[in-house]
Amino acid sequence: MQFADDQAASNLELDDGTIITKCEQCRGAYRERKPPQKPPCNKCRVDLMEENIEIEKIYLLTRNQVITGMNGQILDIDIKAIKVAMDIYEIKNQPDCLDRVRRLFFHFMKKGS
Repeated sequence: MQFADDQAASNLELDDGTIITKCEQCRGAYRERKPPQKPPCNKCRVDLMEENIEIEKIYLLTRNQVITGMNGQILDIDIKAIKVAMDIYEIKNQPDCLDRVRRLFFHFMKKGS
């Protein structure tokens, strides 16, 4: 499972409670250009396979729930947060989900350093 970037989680909440996704923001920006242009969705957007949708949901919910060391260094993702999210969303194969969420977390943590 991969993401071109974090578009799925980048939302903007307006004062009236309306939520605009990063994709919608991008489309709006391209629409407002002079002359209007078509956004490069095929380079940014990633459609997930069905078997990755639950993993993505749990990862995006928990990726900022981390365990840090004394100096603030991120050591791991909080497994309790993953467990709670899996229970809330009634994930059936929790061991597989936990493993895949942790692999995603460490993949993106390596990418960021």
